[in-house]
Amino acid sequence: MNILNTNHLFLLHELVKKNFSSKYKDSSLGILWSLLRPLLIMMVFTIVFSTVFGRTIKNYPVYYLVGRTVLDFFNGSITSSMNALRGNRNILIQTAAPKHIFVLASVITEFLNYLISLILVVGVMIATHAPFYFNTIPYMIIPVISLIMMTTGFSLILSILAVYYSDIIHLWGVVSLLILYTSAIFYPMDIISEPFRSYAILSPVFWIIDQVRDYVYLGTMHSVSNTINSMLLSIIILLFGIIVFRAYRDRVSKRF
Repeated sequence: MNILNTNHLFLLHELVKKNFSSKYKDSSLGILWSLLRPLLIMMVFTIVFSTVFGRTIKNYPVYYLVGRTVLDFFNGSITSSMNALRGNRNILIQTAAPKHIFVLASVITEFLNYLISLILVVGVMIATHAPFYFNTIPYMIIPVISLIMMTTGFSLILSILAVYYSDIIHLWGVVSLLILYTSAIFYPMDIISEPFRSYAILSPVFWIIDQVRDYVYLGTMHSVSNTINSMLLSIIILLFGIIVFRAYRDRVSKRF
C-alpha cells in the first residue's frame, strides 16, 4: 500500500477538498463551525462541571479543550472513515482508484479540523490568562504523531468492517461514548476509584490526551516510559490496520 505514490496525490488532494467542503456546504457559517462547535460545548461543560471540579482543576476551559480537540479528531476520523469506502462505492466499482486513499482523505480532513481547533485552544488560553509553556509545548508533536498513527490504524480496520457489517457504524456511537467517559475529558482521572480506574486507563486515547495536557496545560514533561509505550502501541495498531486493509481491500467491491 504505497501511500506516497505521486500518481495518487492529486486524487488525495481532491478528496480532502471534497470532504472539507461537503462538511460545511449546508452551513451559513461554514468552516467557523470548527471553532464554534467545540467552543459552545466547552461553555456548556464549563458551566455545568466547573462548579464541581473547579477546585481540583485549574483553568477548566483549557483543561477541557486540550482533551476534547484530541478526542474529536479521533472520533471524527473514524466516523468519516467508516463511510469512506461505502460512500464512494460507485467510484470504486467503476475505476481502479486505490481504496486506501479514501480512508486517508478522511483522516487528513479531520486533522485539518484539529489544526483549526488549536486556534480556539490558543484563543481560550489567552482569554483565561493561561501560561504558555514554550519549553514543553514543542514536545506536543510526539503524542500528535502517535495519535495520527493510531487513528489511521483504527480507521483502516473499521472502514473494512463497515463494508462487511454495516451495524458497526451504529455500534461505534456506543463505543465513542464509552471512550468519552474513560478519557477524562471533563473530569480528573483521580476521582475514579479502583478497580474501575484500572479499566478506564486502558483507553489508548486517554494516554495521548494525558501527554498533550502535560506539555500544553501543565508545562511538564510526560513519563518517558508511558510515551514510548503509547508510541509503540500506535505503531502496532497502524501496522495491524495496514495488514487487515491489504488483506481485504480487493474483496470490498464484491460486497457493494
